[in-house]
Amino acid sequence: MYSTHQIFSPLRFPLPILAAFFFLSCGENDSIRSYQAPNEYDGPVVTWDLPGEWGENPGVNGLMAGSFHVKTELGPKGRIGVMPFRESVETTQIVNMFGRELGHPDYNESSVLPLIDKKKLFDRNFELVRLEEKIETEPPLRSALLALYKQDGQTWLFPFIADRALIDEQMDNFLRFLGSTTLRAGREPVRAIAPTLPTTPPASSGHQPSWEAPPHWEQKKSTQMRIGNYAVSNDAGESLDFSITSFPGDVGGILANVNRWLGQIGMDATDEAGLAQYLSDRTIDEKPAKLVIAESGEQALYAGILLHKGRSWFLKMMGDLTLAQSEKDNFLRVVDSFCLGDH
Repeated sequence: MYSTHQIFSPLRFPLPILAAFFFLSCGENDSIRSYQAPNEYDGPVVTWDLPGEWGENPGVNGLMAGSFHVKTELGPKGRIGVMPFRESVETTQIVNMFGRELGHPDYNESSVLPLIDKKKLFDRNFELVRLEEKIETEPPLRSALLALYKQDGQTWLFPFIADRALIDEQMDNFLRFLGSTTLRAGREPVRAIAPTLPTTPPASSGHQPSWEAPPHWEQKKSTQMRIGNYAVSNDAGESLDFSITSFPGDVGGILANVNRWLGQIGMDATDEAGLAQYLSDRTIDEKPAKLVIAESGEQALYAGILLHKGRSWFLKMMGDLTLAQSEKDNFLRVVDSFCLGDH
């Protein structure tokens, strides 16, 4: 049995991607809601038929057009979303945003092509990409099933994040859901602009984090995933990536995150007993935290982990080993300078 849901959502500045989409819990709320827009509304419109086995997540705001879960005997599982983007958001960009969370290396325009499965659903052409988590974990591996539809200057993204088995079980429902959607672009293209946070926010901006980065680190544009974003390189062609990110909850715990990072630098996953070799205690912003140091033959991972007031903060540097070792003291100074600004 299907229920029809219609939403008119003025998405002027939708997030380019929600990293927290992987981690947010789902609520039990299956009520059908309808939003009426003023006559002058020029934004995107989407309607759909919701499978009877799916429920709607409460609290959808102007940044997403829809959010759902699968109803199971153990409660709501998985997360399905509807997100409009501007046309200039390429498939490769979206795949990489989700892929990084699952331990994948970055794809380019050529390497991403074998991942794309083109499907025609009710005379519309969708691109489907399936990504599996690279690190073996318990509970079962997460998967990301990404469906993209492009029309009239907009890209519509439908991500389905769940355990592999649940996505397999719900594949027919997901495809029927995609085929049932009616999508109308806004008269003005959606601008998927991520608001940037300055390195040192003004005092009037409220509780904003701050830090001090070395002047030779190249500051890159902040994104919804990265409130801090830097590149470090040298004349030998070596490079490092430094980021500051934050997510609700413990996002799987320290072991799961360390194992994901180890996989990204070509190292084997560890267990609770082996975790100690990578961890040490650290104080960040006068709060107890953890420091992660992992080095393979060619790559290095350094990270500070702070759990505070129900959120996880990660200050992470990854890249070529020799350059990482020479920048280690600078990295530690950034970690020690980090301040949440909530005193």
